[in-house]
Amino acid sequence: MVASTGFLQDSGARLTEGVKGTFAPEIWTAQLLRDLEQNSILSSPLITNHSYEGEFRKGGDTIRIPHFVDTVTDKGVVKAYGEIGEADHAELDYIRMTVQKGSSFHLEIDSLDQLFTQPGIDKMTELIRQRGKRTARALDMLVADTIAHAMAGKDYNSAPAGAPETAMLDLPSKVELLVRGAKDSAYDMILEAIMQLDLIEAPDDRYLIISPMLRKELLKDPMFVNASFYGGQPVIPTGHIGQILGVPVYVSNQLGSVKTPKKPMVEQAIDNLRNVDMLMGATNAVSVVVPHMEMAAYKPERKFTDAIKNRVHFDAKIVRPEQLIAVGTPAAAPAK
Repeated sequence: MVASTGFLQDSGARLTEGVKGTFAPEIWTAQLLRDLEQNSILSSPLITNHSYEGEFRKGGDTIRIPHFVDTVTDKGVVKAYGEIGEADHAELDYIRMTVQKGSSFHLEIDSLDQLFTQPGIDKMTELIRQRGKRTARALDMLVADTIAHAMAGKDYNSAPAGAPETAMLDLPSKVELLVRGAKDSAYDMILEAIMQLDLIEAPDDRYLIISPMLRKELLKDPMFVNASFYGGQPVIPTGHIGQILGVPVYVSNQLGSVKTPKKPMVEQAIDNLRNVDMLMGATNAVSVVVPHMEMAAYKPERKFTDAIKNRVHFDAKIVRPEQLIAVGTPAAAPAK
């Protein structure tokens, strides 16, 4: 039985110093996990649930996402010498998640280049850091796909990557899309989303992710208090910009109709949530798991190089679709 609650799980990585001039995959695995967590936005542990149980041995294996079932009932008034009735018990339920998505990479460095670059290890550090960003982006894209399909009432986790929507199972409910009218302010839509979550008694550990355009609008709104006035520090790459009505606010360029400018060395944003300017939910609405990461070093037979190969298995699943609210405009069917 294996249990994990975040990216930094027990992956077999040993934080040893290694030997100068040699590759230590354990060190790079630990660094890659750190870089993955630091560069994640939609899949960040601040926003999604990373708890799971079960053993993962190969792609397609099923693990379990634990969550508590509400079993507490009101016994009413207990009169003198009366009985209170049967005791309630905590009941832990499990939702099955199939892990069938992931990514991999292959890096190679010439031995002379490594030897005479001072310090040569820095090149590998930078390559691993770039890999962490790419993996985080792939994981964020998966979460975006998962949410986009959930807005259509489909469980993206129920089918392999690239499968048509007809192959996906139906969710018990959709992720609700609140359509913003021409006269609705951003603050009005935040109030509406909070009310919708309050009506279903969603947990209080909530978050609000907004697009850069909505951030610009909110910063002009006197109802919004910028955390920078109080020394607030960024939490994730695009930043924790404050709180509104007690809900932490994050900004992500993965949302909104304004696309990332096409400039050299600038990553393009994900398209699947182009019609969404705001996501508000509780942290157990979406689950993300990274149950397996493997890295191996080797020396190519016909080259004077050192190489590293790596593969990561991960997946995402909508666990409580009713606890996630999207705000935006109606969109076409999500990408297959």
